[in-house]
Amino acid sequence: MRRINYLRIIFVISTMLFAGCLLGGNDMQTVYAAKKTTKAVTVDKARKGLKVTSGKFVYKITKVSKKQSEVSVVGFRNKSQRKKIVKLTIPGSIRIKSKGGKNKGTYTYKVTSVAKNAFKGCNKLKKVTLSKELVSIEEAAFAGDKKLDTVVIPKDSSLEKIAKNAFKGCKKLKNINFDNAAIIKKIDDSAFTDTLVDKEKLNEVIKKAEDNAEASKYTYEIIPLMAPFNSYFYIKTNNPDPDSFRFVDEVTKYADEGKKGSIKPVDTRFSDVKYEKEDTLRVKGGFIASGSNTDGGELKLELGKVRGTHKVYNLTTGITEIEKDYEYTETGITVKVDELKNVVDYLISKYGDSKKSYFEQLTDIQKGFSSECLYSGVYVLGEQKKNEKAPYYGLSTSPHVDQTFYIQSPYYRSDSKSMLVSALYPMRYDSIGFPSVMSSIAKKLNSSAEVKWSSSAHYLVNVTLNGETKTYGGAGSGGGQGINADQIKYWYSFDGSKNDAYKKLNLKDVEAMIKDYGTLTVPEEPTDIPKLTWASVRQTVGKEGSYVKLTLITSIFGGGGTGYTFMYDNGSTSEGSQGWGSVGHFSNAWYDGRYINKWEYYYPGAKFEETVKTESPSLIFKDVKVKLPDDGKTYYYNYSTMDKAGIYNAETGVWSGFMTYRYDSETGTWKSNLLTAVKYKEGYSYKSIEDKDFIDACTITLDEAKAMEIDKNTDKEPENYYIYDRVKQPGTHYTAGQ
Repeated sequence: MRRINYLRIIFVISTMLFAGCLLGGNDMQTVYAAKKTTKAVTVDKARKGLKVTSGKFVYKITKVSKKQSEVSVVGFRNKSQRKKIVKLTIPGSIRIKSKGGKNKGTYTYKVTSVAKNAFKGCNKLKKVTLSKELVSIEEAAFAGDKKLDTVVIPKDSSLEKIAKNAFKGCKKLKNINFDNAAIIKKIDDSAFTDTLVDKEKLNEVIKKAEDNAEASKYTYEIIPLMAPFNSYFYIKTNNPDPDSFRFVDEVTKYADEGKKGSIKPVDTRFSDVKYEKEDTLRVKGGFIASGSNTDGGELKLELGKVRGTHKVYNLTTGITEIEKDYEYTETGITVKVDELKNVVDYLISKYGDSKKSYFEQLTDIQKGFSSECLYSGVYVLGEQKKNEKAPYYGLSTSPHVDQTFYIQSPYYRSDSKSMLVSALYPMRYDSIGFPSVMSSIAKKLNSSAEVKWSSSAHYLVNVTLNGETKTYGGAGSGGGQGINADQIKYWYSFDGSKNDAYKKLNLKDVEAMIKDYGTLTVPEEPTDIPKLTWASVRQTVGKEGSYVKLTLITSIFGGGGTGYTFMYDNGSTSEGSQGWGSVGHFSNAWYDGRYINKWEYYYPGAKFEETVKTESPSLIFKDVKVKLPDDGKTYYYNYSTMDKAGIYNAETGVWSGFMTYRYDSETGTWKSNLLTAVKYKEGYSYKSIEDKDFIDACTITLDEAKAMEIDKNTDKEPENYYIYDRVKQPGTHYTAGQ
């Protein structure tokens, strides 16, 4: 006979009575908390619909599968507890051991629902905590629980449905943290009838549930088009509306604090893509999408609606595009993408070597970058048109300090079209983009490095670390061009066909296609006026030179107006697109009482002494008289005898043409180029002139410059000039008063 431990029985009874007093005197209450179920319930054969008892609850099997089996909690094991419980936690799972059947053996069954009427009419229930595995709360599951005031929805909850009357009549229910119900898809309008739940908040959650339900109708797969780059993607989806969704990367190293990354279908219609539906830009199986500041990983689906449009100027393509304004709402749906990189991280990982010194790494990375970087892409030319407001060829300055002039055409292309092959290639950078990338690389390799743009070359940056400075920069080379639509050779159809360019998603192949487009001969369209040439400009301004009215481009973003420069025929034969060597000009120099700045145009109002302090300008004079020493020596000008140089008059001492006096910061004077250009020969060596009078004549002090009234015409516009402003016939002469 089994011995009975009477002492233990007495202790247990006493403890229960004491707990009952604490919970409400003689009216004993019960708290049911979720405990991890380790003991399995044994059944003859697990099958759908079978009810089992585990712990304090009764469950019904709703799904039998070796991969994932599920049950619904239908109520208490002891129905009397319905009147006693104060707090209730829904368990996440139970274990069932089946002696036979499909699930023979012991398996874990997820508790995915609270059944109809399961906990209806619990008289003293105040708090319910759901498990994160719970998917649905069925009809009237907690209806009439008059003291229930709190429902806890855990973080990362799987809750999708709250059925009709689920909490109806829970008159004190006020606290329910819907924010954790991120993927909920259905809340019946009657679910919270006769409760204290905030109606405005509830309406928001119901709306969110409707959005989630809409979102869950479709499937999504995000495929990087140029892995591992984070720029363009192919989204495979059965959602027909590209404006109705986007994916958000909430945690990404590429977004500033408080910002997010994203991937969304593009609005751009690419000329080399074969679309299934032109109006929605749908390709076979989905959409082309662009990425912004994403590094991959888990991305959250958001639903979108178009609220308007705005215009955006694309600096890279020179095209003004119409972009849509969206309003987005969150859903609980996520999609995973492999790790993605931007160009900076790609270049560091491919060409960097942490074992090398800082500047050795930068040099190696720049070499690798240069080997893959293209200067331009390819696009389809739009219709050629003529500018009605500026119907002539003309000249303009350059926004870059190290460039001079451009010949500007009145003809332009309207509505040029983008091509996907060009958009996909991530290493397309011009003389601004290339050094910008190198700046980012320099800072990423060592955040204490100092990076400054070069003051003399727009395509270079100076990188300083530990007192050592090196220069980096450049631009891509080669690339594509504008072509006609009938010259497209490579098509993206996304259907896996033999010639589908979608099969060639790697840097080498895409680069080769762009370069191939660059070799095509693109016929020029006829024009109604002849092109402007540098030869005609040189002939017009002549060797004596003249002021020229032209277009000023003062910013790479298009800022500018009209102004003046000074040009002369320097004997060049160049017909390049820019003015280097094509025509004589002044830069950062005072001439004729006016300041021509570093961008080669007259800057009204400049003060001579101020420019000396900040700019160290040159002084330029025409037909200067500086006599060579009368000492019987034979002098040479740039290693040619004076008679062959043809610019010096020995009788008058006048040097024809323009003479430049460059500022010497050590002496604070300006020195003529004659001091270095003119030499005499002694034996086999050429030597500079030591004659004091000659040196003095080739040197201008600050006081002498002041006496010359160097800035006397600083506020006075030229009265005679040739017009190249694109508004009038190029080369038209203007004289004030005529």
